[in-house]
Amino acid sequence: MVPRIDIDLAQRPGQRWATLGPHVEGARQLLECYLRDLGALATYAPLIESYAQAFVSSEHREEIASIARMVGRPEPEVLLGNLYYEAFRQLIGCTAFACDTPDGPIHARNLDWWTDDRILARLSCIVRVQGATAGPYELVSWPGFIGALSGLAPGRFAISLNAVISSEPPALAPPVVLLIRRAFETCGSFAEAISLLERSPIAADCLLLVTGTKSGEMAVIERTSTRSAVRGPEDGFVAVTNDYRRLDAAGSVSGNHLQETACGRFDRATKLLRDGLPRDSATCLGVLGDQAVRMSITVQQMVMRPRTGELVVRIPD
Repeated sequence: MVPRIDIDLAQRPGQRWATLGPHVEGARQLLECYLRDLGALATYAPLIESYAQAFVSSEHREEIASIARMVGRPEPEVLLGNLYYEAFRQLIGCTAFACDTPDGPIHARNLDWWTDDRILARLSCIVRVQGATAGPYELVSWPGFIGALSGLAPGRFAISLNAVISSEPPALAPPVVLLIRRAFETCGSFAEAISLLERSPIAADCLLLVTGTKSGEMAVIERTSTRSAVRGPEDGFVAVTNDYRRLDAAGSVSGNHLQETACGRFDRATKLLRDGLPRDSATCLGVLGDQAVRMSITVQQMVMRPRTGELVVRIPD
């Protein structure tokens, strides 16, 4: 059973994560893992405060401060850990797809992320959020992480983020993991989420799969920090791994195993989908578990159906 953490946005930002209490040790271990990976970047932690003042809302900074007090680490370190994607996305891979079913589009994804001792798999959790303007939502996440990489807003949409590397440099702009969270909190529909995620400034490249409640509401938003393109479904589905397919922005992937395997995983997933579109979570998990789709570093597998609110999370052995 994947642990749950409930937060209520109606509470003051500094009090929302009090429910993290039973998971504090896990949050501390994850932070130490992030900081080891970031290595020399951690020496620039004081500069993170200037970045936060410019691009992280006061609300989110208060949440970070409360988590820092709970885990007993400086605020800049906790913030840096929450910005891991922007700094180190070359260690993150993914395969995701969405397709139409009689109960609305279904959204499935593998999150592939290299870490020691399976820590990201072992400490995965579901964060259930109440009190948002647009309605409740759920994130497949980790203790101490306030952003969003994968999530479901029942009756509205689902979003998952895939890593990618472009030829463009990162920008001084808001982190995409907090932009995704803002979409869950403020967007009432698939169309609103697409518009926000396509047009908003972000710090780093990403590929965003967004799935709605109605037939055909499936799209991959290909982003750099300055440009975007939207790729819709063909033959009733859309798939995404870790490469650009609509936007002309590909960067060097030489030596990066996650990026180098992206085409193979994409081709295998699309073949399986063309052979027969999944209609339920079990069949989706079968595609995600195919030996040419799943990687040895897959830490989370999930299936989300926005129309019904179904969320299935499996942590691979």
